[in-house]
Amino acid sequence: MARTSRAGTAGALVAPWLALAGIAVTSPVVIAQRTAQLVVGGWPPGPRERREITRMWTEKLDAFSRAAVIAGTSVPGPATAARALAPIRAAVRSNARRLGRR
Repeated sequence: MARTSRAGTAGALVAPWLALAGIAVTSPVVIAQRTAQLVVGGWPPGPRERREITRMWTEKLDAFSRAAVIAGTSVPGPATAARALAPIRAAVRSNARRLGRR
């Protein structure tokens, strides 16, 4: 009788939670950085702030639409959840890195 490993199953069950944790930890940092940038920029928003606002909306639309396509076209389960969260997590992480350099 062949032995099966539970490590693969456990990893698949934990992956979506790790992705959610990464998003939950990084998102407030990105929100704070963007809010500070917009407040410091004053009113009316300058070209830099307008670019950031536009980028913020287009990135969200892109990441969530990619996640929806993955979730809608895959078999439900933890692996699909992890794959669906990947574009959102990638966008949040890249924003944190980019905004942290400023």
